[in-house]
Amino acid sequence: MEIYRKPLTAAAIKARARELGADLVGIADGARLDSSHITQLDGGRVIVLAKRLNDGVARIRRWDDRHKYYNDELALTHLEETSLELVYWLEDCGYPALIVPPTHVDASQYQNNPKAHLTPMLSLPHAAVEAGLGT
Repeated sequence: MEIYRKPLTAAAIKARARELGADLVGIADGARLDSSHITQLDGGRVIVLAKRLNDGVARIRRWDDRHKYYNDELALTHLEETSLELVYWLEDCGYPALIVPPTHVDASQYQNNPKAHLTPMLSLPHAAVEAGLGT
């Protein structure tokens, strides 16, 4: 079945993400990332979005301060909403898309040790570097 796909450029995708509220946008080639988990059903590109945190929060010294947590959560919620709206827009243009949260892990790798660290399936820092957003 042939699906209509609106012609899109990287610049158009980045512009749309910024319109939706992202402060930084980059697109990484999926082949440049860790491909050990990639299947034929996975996409070829990773769009990385970033949202600036407000400066006032950085001045709070205690990492467990409620105000710090609340402000960071607001920024994360905004980023999630921006991501979802971008996915809807991409799909309206004919490109299947999904959100991969930065904490997404492969549950089949769990070894019945709740204290063991599970590595995320997609390394967000590596994706950001490959997308040209720096370190």
